[in-house]
Amino acid sequence: MLNLLRMDLRRMFRGKAAYVCLGILVFTTVFTYTLMYVIQDPGMREFLIKHGMTITATSGNIKESLNSTSLVELFHQTNVSGGLLPVISGTVAALFICTDFDSGFIKNILSVHENKWDYILSKSACLFLVNLFFIAVTFLTALGLNAVFGGFFFYNKAVDMLFYVFCIWMVSNGFSALILMICMITRSKAAGVAGAFILCSGLVVLLVSSLLNLFGAGEIMNYTLYMNLAECPLGYDGLSTLRPVIVGAVFCIIYAAAGKVILSKKDI
Repeated sequence: MLNLLRMDLRRMFRGKAAYVCLGILVFTTVFTYTLMYVIQDPGMREFLIKHGMTITATSGNIKESLNSTSLVELFHQTNVSGGLLPVISGTVAALFICTDFDSGFIKNILSVHENKWDYILSKSACLFLVNLFFIAVTFLTALGLNAVFGGFFFYNKAVDMLFYVFCIWMVSNGFSALILMICMITRSKAAGVAGAFILCSGLVVLLVSSLLNLFGAGEIMNYTLYMNLAECPLGYDGLSTLRPVIVGAVFCIIYAAAGKVILSKKDI
């Protein structure tokens, strides 16, 4: 399995898709942090308003509001709470996995690795490492920007930042396992990418949550991947804040096991 994982990592990082998707995450981080910084400057506000941007709040109100915003909070609102991170990582997962089926390379892999778990675990580990790479690079970008801006957004405690990164990584891994399962079912890049945009963005969860709330059963949605990502705690505050980690781990196991069963049942 380790040989297969090394091959997958080499293929992943020698391709362009991962870097293009990482570039999108870095761009949104740079754009958001820079915009939040410049709009509190009176001169920049006037420049932006003249070029079509509508800003109703005063410079003083904006600065006061932003000064009370933490680095992790802004990062969460930029790339995480809306589902951008899992959509991007899910897209990478779908393109990477389904290439094996499109090219027929899956036959060569399974002829050498007859145990289907080798394939599932290798792909899962590769995707989990890519998720960690995406999160680490974008979060370090946010830290660097904040340092350049003179610590405009106040820093969370180091342990809280590490805990937050770990939480969103675990939940993102659950989404990647979901896309892996979808790809095992459909073996289609289009279906995998569509699943990433529809499921990882929270569209289905928000719709179902609205319906369940009508019957007073919306509480169950608090145990979905999207809700745990969107409402991820910004720091450790007791055992209750471990829920995203547990939910992410449970869904990783469920979806990976389902993917293995589907791969075993369907003809290659």
